[in-house]
Amino acid sequence: MKGRPAYRNSPAPAESWKGPIERLAWGGKGVAHAEDGRLLLLEAPLALFPGEVVEATVIWKARHGEGRVSRWITRDPKRAQAACPVAETCGGCDLWEAGRHAADLKQQMVTDLLRRQLGEDVPWTWHPAPDSARRHRIQLHWDGAALGYFRRHSHALVPISTCPAATDPLSAAIPRLQAAMEGRVLPGRRGRWELSTDSPANTVWATDERGRTWMLEPDGWHRSDEPIRHRLGEAALRHEPGAFFQVSPPWAAEAFGGLLNTWDVKGATLFDLYGGVGLFSVLLGERFQHRILVESGEAAVAWARKNLEAAGLASECLVADVAAWVPEGLGQAADVILLDPPRAGLEPALCDRLLTAGAGTLVLVGCDGAAFCRDLKRLAPAWSLDQLAVLDLFPLTTHVECVALMTKRP
Repeated sequence: MKGRPAYRNSPAPAESWKGPIERLAWGGKGVAHAEDGRLLLLEAPLALFPGEVVEATVIWKARHGEGRVSRWITRDPKRAQAACPVAETCGGCDLWEAGRHAADLKQQMVTDLLRRQLGEDVPWTWHPAPDSARRHRIQLHWDGAALGYFRRHSHALVPISTCPAATDPLSAAIPRLQAAMEGRVLPGRRGRWELSTDSPANTVWATDERGRTWMLEPDGWHRSDEPIRHRLGEAALRHEPGAFFQVSPPWAAEAFGGLLNTWDVKGATLFDLYGGVGLFSVLLGERFQHRILVESGEAAVAWARKNLEAAGLASECLVADVAAWVPEGLGQAADVILLDPPRAGLEPALCDRLLTAGAGTLVLVGCDGAAFCRDLKRLAPAWSLDQLAVLDLFPLTTHVECVALMTKRP
């Protein structure tokens, strides 16, 4: 049945489609086929299980269709009641109602991506998140009257008073943040706010779009210049509120630390590229004689220097664009290059220079699976893939972190 466009500004008319979900593809999309054999990629406000029959609004393109599930006709019995009251409208999480099967569904998505991008024969390990993993950072939006997340595919606000995906202190701070803005204790200007907490989760900071920060104390919010402190096993890190850091720091440190230990990553010099505030350098600790950390953000590098100095680790921390800084022939055979680039992955020119590197080992981290696989293939002429792991560092979403251990070809 044809109707109005399914997506804003789309010239193609929408059609209604009903049928079964055959399997899950990367990003949590359900894969199906039309009666004429054309491929369908469907997204949904809640988790999809293979075998479920759904109704969707679809737009047909040249060779395939894309759509959104509007109704479940049959539901998998493994579904669980969502613990979030706004699960179907909020754009923050993707896998509510998956229950204890969320990790299995994510593993299916990753399997589909790696099979198509790298082939059937590439071995890899899956590291699901523990039940205790919760978000230590959330970004909320204040419209002058309500506080919440954006609705999926929209800038319309979904008001919330609690967030079950966040740590308890963060969730409990949401109504106190709203009350402070309503009472003009905090600025009431419309915009984005970030709530963040330390590790273990205890103190809560609120940071506005201008970078101003308040700490929540028993009697309310107070201006603060205190850094956020994370105790992550034997590692300790500090950074300013509002700065980029792991969403769930305790689980991220456990996952990365355990993986790098299992792979026995060590050497002479560690080139910690896109190094942030020093997470990987600190986790690897005394496995290296020296560290060179490169990061483009001045504030992050300043904190990296403090964190590595506090850990007693000899290092150079440089403010530079990594793609411009990396020279031809970087490193010696005993050195390790570790890269944790932004979501877009490595620039082509950087991949070209890494092909000439003198270092014997390379560790690549990527938070976008498709970009990560692309970069592995770009590096393949000079680097062999020895180990591949996928970490579920973003519970309740379709996002994962990929990590590869590569050695220089002779």
